[in-house]
Amino acid sequence: MAEAQSPFEGFCAATHPDHCVDRHPGRYLVAVYRLGVGADHGVTTGDVSDALGVQPASVTEMLNRLDSEGLLAYEKYRGARLTGHGETLARELAWRQWSVRVFFAERLDLTLDDRTAYRIGYTLPKQGLDRLTDLAGADGD
Repeated sequence: MAEAQSPFEGFCAATHPDHCVDRHPGRYLVAVYRLGVGADHGVTTGDVSDALGVQPASVTEMLNRLDSEGLLAYEKYRGARLTGHGETLARELAWRQWSVRVFFAERLDLTLDDRTAYRIGYTLPKQGLDRLTDLAGADGD
């Protein structure tokens, strides 16, 4: 079976996402990524708030922080859009979450909520995620 290719590989010379983004802000990047796929407008704080189950004020604070770090462009009333750098990180984190969810579903017949799958995926080193993906018989395509 071919090894799953992480979209993060080689980005910022890291083999683990915590070398590029902390776990908590990464959840917001993934939410903006998922909510923004195919959208022709920015992702609103309300959308992110609903997706993550956090207060809109917390979302605004984090989006401003991620904007200042160059990971997304955020404008009040217009929403947020990922930068190229932010999208690369978000895709990696989403891939990690997906890999964990597929493994737990296929091999253990368990359904993980998004938050738990994200936490596990964020924590595992790439080699662990590659192994989970191989064991689940998923290749990310």
